[in-house]
Amino acid sequence: MGNFVRSLATAAAAGAIVLAGTAIPAHAEVWDCETGLNHGDNRAWAVCNQGFGSYRVAAKCNSAHYPYTRTIVGEWRTKVSGQDGQLSIANGDPQGCHVVSAWTQTR
Repeated sequence: MGNFVRSLATAAAAGAIVLAGTAIPAHAEVWDCETGLNHGDNRAWAVCNQGFGSYRVAAKCNSAHYPYTRTIVGEWRTKVSGQDGQLSIANGDPQGCHVVSAWTQTR
């Protein structure tokens, strides 16, 4: 009976380890990211040059109407190892605001 209980406990522990290993979500591991503003086009942009995962540009956008300052975001881009990153762009004009700063968000 003791060996059966020990075997059952060992199997349960191994199953928990396997489940824990598969239940952990992947996180973006991008780096060497650049952000910038194009004041003439009222746009913010971001691109990640190294790593892998999803990223996008986020930008502080000011307007003369409430809410006076808000965050706008660009489309999510996926960086694949060994491939160039793609620009994520946030455009202030459709939002009715002026882009003043930018940063990169990952997920």
